[in-house]
Amino acid sequence: MNILNLKTSLAALLLTATITAQDLKIEDIPKNLSDEFKKAYPTASDVEWEKEGNQYQVEFEIDRRDHEIWYDADAKVVKSEQEISKDDLPEKIKSTLSSTYGAYKIDDIETKEENNTITYEIDLEKGWNDEKTVVLDKNGTVTSEYND
Repeated sequence: MNILNLKTSLAALLLTATITAQDLKIEDIPKNLSDEFKKAYPTASDVEWEKEGNQYQVEFEIDRRDHEIWYDADAKVVKSEQEISKDDLPEKIKSTLSSTYGAYKIDDIETKEENNTITYEIDLEKGWNDEKTVVLDKNGTVTSEYND
């Protein structure tokens, strides 16, 4: 690949990333969204807003745990993600992890809610090179698994 093609490809990639997600300043957030967020999460810190298409995404921390919320323009929550600890997992999830992935160590856990459906995305690791992500429903059933 010559240098001109490389520069053109890089420029196209950066333009696509800019169009896809746009960082927003607090004064650029619609007031109804800002008010709803502040009311729902008054102790949030490290708050960062982005606009992706027609949705507004806010990333923040509460008690050193990461959270992400996606709002529509009417301040309705479309999707949410929250970092949780192993202790916060339902017993059915713990049971599946123990019986199916007992040789793995839990590296990270997020709970996700979208369309009134809650899932648990769990990053697992075994040794130096064996890493996988497992997604389970609230009943402890594995809905997807892939190697990282």
